[in-house]
Amino acid sequence: MAAVVRQTQEQANAFWADKEYKKWVVTFTAGARGRRRTGESIVGAASSAGARRAGIADMELRGHDWARCAAATVRLATAQDLGCVYVVGKGGAA
Repeated sequence: MAAVVRQTQEQANAFWADKEYKKWVVTFTAGARGRRRTGESIVGAASSAGARRAGIADMELRGHDWARCAAATVRLATAQDLGCVYVVGKGGAA
C-alpha cells in the first residue's frame, strides 16, 4: 500500500515564494460563538491583500454578503487545498 504525503504550510510557503501570482485560501468567520458563520474561498492574487479582496468578491457572488464584515484569515494554498495528492509508491499524482 502506498503512503500519502501531505504538504505542510511551510512547504507551501516555500513553493509559492518565488511566484508572482499565487493561490490563496481565505477563511471568513463572523458572529458570536453559538451562531458563528464560516466560509472559505480559494482565490488567485499577487498579494494577501488582493486575496482578501478577491475572497470577499467570491463570497458575495455566492450570496454570502456577511463576509464583507467578517474576520478574514489568509494563507497560501497547499497542494491538498488545490486537490492534489502525491502518492509515494506511485511516484506522482494518483
